[in-house]
Amino acid sequence: MEELKQMWVLLKSFAAGGEYDKTTFKAVRDVLQGFALYVTIALAAGLIVYAIVTRNRSEEQLAKSRRTVVGIVVGYSIATIALLGFVRFCYQLWSGDVNNYYWLFVGMIAYVAIGLSATILLAKFNVKGTKWIGLGVALGFVVFATVVACVVPATDTDYQPLDGNWQMPLVTCVLVAVIVALSVLGGDKDEAGYDARALTYGAICVATAFALSYVKFFSLPQGGSVTFASMLPIILYSYMFGTRKGLVVGVVYGMLQFIQSPQFYQPVQVLLDYPIAFGALGVAGIARKIPGVKGHMLAEFTVGALIAGILRYVSHVISGYYVFSSWALEGYTAVSWAFVYNCFVFADVAIVLAVGLAALSTKTMRRAIAQVRQ
Repeated sequence: MEELKQMWVLLKSFAAGGEYDKTTFKAVRDVLQGFALYVTIALAAGLIVYAIVTRNRSEEQLAKSRRTVVGIVVGYSIATIALLGFVRFCYQLWSGDVNNYYWLFVGMIAYVAIGLSATILLAKFNVKGTKWIGLGVALGFVVFATVVACVVPATDTDYQPLDGNWQMPLVTCVLVAVIVALSVLGGDKDEAGYDARALTYGAICVATAFALSYVKFFSLPQGGSVTFASMLPIILYSYMFGTRKGLVVGVVYGMLQFIQSPQFYQPVQVLLDYPIAFGALGVAGIARKIPGVKGHMLAEFTVGALIAGILRYVSHVISGYYVFSSWALEGYTAVSWAFVYNCFVFADVAIVLAVGLAALSTKTMRRAIAQVRQ
């Protein structure tokens, strides 16, 4: 109710010819995000109740129900991204966050999108040498990221990075190697390529996760926020389609996160806080191969989400230690501040587990996942 009152006041201000500035757009953004939080919680609860009510229907009826749910989720995601995304971009524009560094990373995202699309399209038509083209695109991305990390200077801000910052790229490479190794080990040997179903689900999961990332319980002053289960779609995708596809989808989602809320201080910091941190979510599917939980859907999901959350946390901690330690509160060392500040990730993980386990407790959801994994 309070959000509606605030929105009414803002609308009257606009109608009266009030000026637009970053304060105005920040107020609109905060009101819309608060309102979206309640709508999203209500929608999620409604979908879970709907799944419970329809659990005993025939397979044909369940298929129609799933299409209805997908339509609602996609429609809601597009509407949320369009509305909140526009307001957020206006705020960034007025705040000066949209600068050359911003467009540089947008270019990187465009390169990944075009390269992946072209590779997948060539694979669909069985063009010879597609694998080599895909490797070339991946190598190009590595070169692009390396050049950005080594050549682009840090922004001129009041932060003071730690001495010995040369260690940061080294530690980052170790973390990337761990994430990639887990992705390879967790992937199925017979894992199929990007068929229509994998692409469709991937697009839906990225769009849903991106929309949910706008729905925040609160934001932290030095970056980071606790959202309404925005990691859940990426974790579920990895669980359904495997860690290799999950890693790609997670990286794409991480790049979109930079567009939504750019925090640029150092190039390596951007890689750690966005594509690496969220790409780590894609290894959640590795839990399907862990003895003791293998074959138990709820246990697999729980362990996978915890592994993904820990890897994301480590990525943010590395960034926080080397870049944000100068803003540590009194009484904290650089290490302790990095570990304490980034604990917001575990609040995100807790929400993901609560919502995810509630959804997976329904027969409809379990059956839908089982069909994808066949």
